[in-house]
Amino acid sequence: MNEITFLFHIAALVSFILVALRIGKQALIATLAVQIILANLFVMKQMTCFGLNVTCSEVYTVGSIFSMNLIQVYFGKKVANQALEIVFFLLFLVIIMSQIQIRYIPSEYDTMHSAFASILGYTPRIMFTSFVSALITQKIDMELFGWIKKRFPKTPFFIPFALASLVTQFLDTVFFSFVALYGIVHSMKDIILMSYSIKVIIIFTIAPFTLLVKKLIRHDPIQV
Repeated sequence: MNEITFLFHIAALVSFILVALRIGKQALIATLAVQIILANLFVMKQMTCFGLNVTCSEVYTVGSIFSMNLIQVYFGKKVANQALEIVFFLLFLVIIMSQIQIRYIPSEYDTMHSAFASILGYTPRIMFTSFVSALITQKIDMELFGWIKKRFPKTPFFIPFALASLVTQFLDTVFFSFVALYGIVHSMKDIILMSYSIKVIIIFTIAPFTLLVKKLIRHDPIQV
């Protein structure tokens, strides 16, 4: 059942990304920001999918890379860097405000405090590791994706997206696992293998959707 939900999740998210692309630059940047915030929000929720025990945030992680690649291709590297600054400013805002919010002493009528505390109160170590890891990953992916596009300008969009994503998501998985989870989980090797495997599945599941990109954009992509 999780596998069906997982595939629907990818299809739904990519559909929103493509609609945002059709609307314009601001909508795509906003969609990127929401994905990174959701990835941090759901990083502690786990599921079993394709026999792997993984978190539910991986779809947003890869989706945000896809969104950033689209911004870079169709609006340029300068806009992509600005988008990165905006997104991580908003993410930092959410992290700080959420931690302040759960420190209010609830009233006797409050029935939701424990739920909010459980969702938002996971350790700062995990939150800030996720923040730093996502920031580094997005920056590396931006440079690597741009380099591949310049070196092989006639390749389909999916090729640089997949190659850059496979590299950066491996780095992201290793960095986050060792910094945030070392000493907490039983086997680091299993965590890294399972998490990266599900990201690879997501990357190649997105492939068919990249064929729709040119149909949604009427102007020629600018140089990254």
